[in-house]
Amino acid sequence: MTYLDKKNLLLLNLILGFFALSDISKLQAPEGFKIQEFVSEIDDARQMVEGNNYIFVGTKSAGNVYAIDKNNSNKVSIILTELDMPTGVALKNGDLYIAETDTIHIVKNIESKLVSNEQITTEIFFSDLPRKTMWNPVKKAWHGWKWIDFGPDGALYISEGVPCNVCDEDDPRYGTILKLDNNILSIYADGVRNSVGFDWHPETKEMYFTDNGRDWMGDDIPPCELNRVVNAGDHFGFPFVHGKNIPDTGFEAPKDFVFSQPVWEFQAHTAPLGIKFYTGESFPEYYRNGAFVAQHGSWNRSEKVGYRLLFVKMEEGNVLSADVFIDGWMSNETSWGRPVTPLILKDGSMLISDDQADSIIRVTYNG
Repeated sequence: MTYLDKKNLLLLNLILGFFALSDISKLQAPEGFKIQEFVSEIDDARQMVEGNNYIFVGTKSAGNVYAIDKNNSNKVSIILTELDMPTGVALKNGDLYIAETDTIHIVKNIESKLVSNEQITTEIFFSDLPRKTMWNPVKKAWHGWKWIDFGPDGALYISEGVPCNVCDEDDPRYGTILKLDNNILSIYADGVRNSVGFDWHPETKEMYFTDNGRDWMGDDIPPCELNRVVNAGDHFGFPFVHGKNIPDTGFEAPKDFVFSQPVWEFQAHTAPLGIKFYTGESFPEYYRNGAFVAQHGSWNRSEKVGYRLLFVKMEEGNVLSADVFIDGWMSNETSWGRPVTPLILKDGSMLISDDQADSIIRVTYNG
């Protein structure tokens, strides 16, 4: 476990010309909300999970897993390193679960070990994931990063993106959200290109997940998606149909093909990633049981889009609207940050990770 010197990291950020703190003032939120820096030295921050005393953060290319002291966000530690895109993190019964591209690890009693300053070591929790036998390193990395979380039923859910832009792999577990229950792996949602975020509606307990649309069909098609799983095993169209009704140019749907249409279509290439339903009590009642969705932003569109946080208003599980909640990470075709995911804390405030600014911000409501 390596403790980071904030002053030295701040100096490094200045040297690199990447001083994210000075850019937070560019972020715009609705009246009454306040945006502050939570921590600024999380290299490549991705999925987050809250424990009793720590926030745990996965990363992508950095290969690290971080722990942040909730009572002193200046105290940041690297608890694991040299992993293969350990983006996914989840907690259950005091144990920390970490997802690499092909393996789920577990650190038992993680917070107790941090408090007693014990050596942090992992055990393999599950390793029979599709990319375990992927020999091609490019394909293994392509959409190989994971989002993981425990559902209301106690099972672990795992995103498994396709190793391509658009393809139909022989292994049916690619292009899915997988369910791991009692060491049995099954397909929970099929026809999913690259989901990097899912959560369960607080009332209906149905899973909602984001999905990133394929590339190279044009600036404005196909849309990115928000989907709802009604029945385990539902198919969501990929690679045959994109959005509600856009057929793929290279893959013809089977005869009598049936799929679940998205409940909302996001603008093409906005790259919706993390989604979290608001279950706290500190934000106004309007936000209760709605979902915050981070749009990571486009990379291959002629004019950039995304780079913002949306609020998706729902009623009885149906989407009514999707409006910008925070904007300002990008202007004039230049971005200084890329939001990855929100996290609703137990106190009702919200964190947002950023893998370009290498930071996490905190959003509070002051009325």
